[in-house]
Amino acid sequence: MVKTLHRHAEQESDLAQLDACRQIIGQHCYSTQEEIRRELAERGFADISQSTISRLLRRLGVAKAQNANGKKVYTLVDDQLEPAGSTRSVHDMVRAVVHNQQMVLVHTTPGAATVVARLLDRNADPEILGAVAGNDVVRGPPPHIRRPRRPPAAGVRTLAPAR
Repeated sequence: MVKTLHRHAEQESDLAQLDACRQIIGQHCYSTQEEIRRELAERGFADISQSTISRLLRRLGVAKAQNANGKKVYTLVDDQLEPAGSTRSVHDMVRAVVHNQQMVLVHTTPGAATVVARLLDRNADPEILGAVAGNDVVRGPPPHIRRPRRPPAAGVRTLAPAR
């Protein structure tokens, strides 16, 4: 009985930490986990450690993105997706899409690549195997790679396969 009550209290504390972390990241700009830890300590989570902050950020799906001032800050990625009533569309985030037979690159506005990659992954287009995001580019390999069939340019040597 005592263990069950203790476990229930721990779960409530975890949920309270998670909720508080979600709130403060949604309301303010933090560029370090230490800043988040201090804010949570001020809100009553005095003994919270850096490793707990890291775990909370991972559970919330938080990513670092560039804000309007060019500073990298923690942001709730799901909040950036806001499809209903959003004033920022995917069209506004994507600058260009280029591809060849081996790769698709989606060039985005700075800090938007994570959002675009998550949208691609969530909508699972069969033409893209998966999406990997940087700061302003998303890379997505197609499911099948087609090798170029044209002969090499004049003066370019090709190596024969080893036997």
